[in-house]
Amino acid sequence: MKLHSGTGASAITLLALGLALAGCGSDSKTEASSSSSSSSTSSSASESTSTSSAAPTEAAGPNPTIADYIKENGITETPVKPGDPGAPTVDLPNPEGWADAGAKTPAGAYGAIIFSDPAMAADPPSIVAIMSKLTGEVDPAKIFEYAPGELKNLPGYESAGDGGDAKLGGFDAYQIGATYVKDGTKRLIAQKTVVIPAADGSGVFVLQLNASGTEDQIGPLMDATAVIDEKTTITP
Repeated sequence: MKLHSGTGASAITLLALGLALAGCGSDSKTEASSSSSSSSTSSSASESTSTSSAAPTEAAGPNPTIADYIKENGITETPVKPGDPGAPTVDLPNPEGWADAGAKTPAGAYGAIIFSDPAMAADPPSIVAIMSKLTGEVDPAKIFEYAPGELKNLPGYESAGDGGDAKLGGFDAYQIGATYVKDGTKRLIAQKTVVIPAADGSGVFVLQLNASGTEDQIGPLMDATAVIDEKTTITP
């Protein structure tokens, strides 16, 4: 996913994806098996970060979400940690100028990166990666259908254009971009949801990449997502 160079809706349109960063720290590549929100046994009671609640705020709203799909269909969501048996390996490039988020990594996320320019240190743009394994009767098409609901429920949501089908590392994905309001400030948010079938047929892994920043941070977000889109590889 590449961002457009304009401002406003067109500029924001897909920042999210790249942020797969999941582990892109000082290394040039990382293995992202990612993380999730629910407990290791059930997604419905989860309060930590997960692919069913990966947006910057867990806002309830009228738009159905992946979390709703999971609950309604008795699907189990399990957090995935680095090195978990059977988890896919996601190799992500380390975009120039970005660094591991360290203590600023959201709880439950596999990893995150932030732009390291000192001029943006107070509120740096970020890219967060989250992964869960879903087991049960999971329809990948439904994951993509429900994926936009999270962002659409954010306060002050304004679409940056229609979301759409995409790819990451050769796997099917859905991406969406928008603006929303946090603490009185309009922010950019882009999200890419990737479905990776488990190699042993035991379920599917859902990887979500979230890129976020203020409107004047569109430049570094565009650069990072372009690199991640082009160079990420995923091995089931």
